Formats: sequence, structure tokens, C-alpha cells
Amino acid sequence: MLLGVAACNETEPSLTGPGQATKLVFTVQPGTATAGTAISPAVLVAIQDASGRVVTAATNVVTVAIETNPGGGTLSGPATASPVNGLATFYNLSIDRAASGYTLSASAAGLT
Repeated sequence: MLLGVAACNETEPSLTGPGQATKLVFTVQPGTATAGTAISPAVLVAIQDASGRVVTAATNVVTVAIETNPGGGTLSGPATASPVNGLATFYNLSIDRAASGYTLSASAAGLT
């Protein structure tokens, strides 16, 4: 199954001088995975300021979900994570049905 990420840009996190948290960015994107097995490497979402710097003090709980679902799959595993140093890591996520074109989205209160 092929996974992707919707509405986020992949960037390298910067840990210096952040401003106010404004957005979520996938920094480790999901790759190809077998249906029903954990996505590897783990999905990583950074909480960033408007300049793309990781906000290490951010406490916004992050949730991931399937955005584009061509195979009618269900996301399993812990879909919410509390950030550590501005980074939310999602271990053991899986999708139960094989298909190409799945995308994930991330959300957190007050962030885009």
C-alpha cells in the first residue's frame, strides 16, 4: 500500500529561537507499507512557528487521520500524540486495507 501526506510540506526541523506555534508539518512522512502492519519509520509531526522553526515548548496534542482513502481502509494505532520538544511521534500506525494513494493529515487545536 502506498501512503502519502496531504497539505503539509516536508522540512527538516530547526530547534532555534521559535516564535508562537502556528502550523503542523510532517517531518517524517509515511512510506510504502503492507496492509495491517505498522508504518515504518514512525510518522513524525513537528509543531512550528510561521518561519518553520520547531516550537519546543508547544503542548498541543496532535491527531493524525486518513485524509484520502482510496481503499476504504481504517487507521489503527494511537492516532493522537503529545509533543516532546515540539515533535509528535506516531508509532504503530497501520491501515487495514491495501491501496495506492492513501494520505494522512495532522491536526491540533489552534494550528493549521
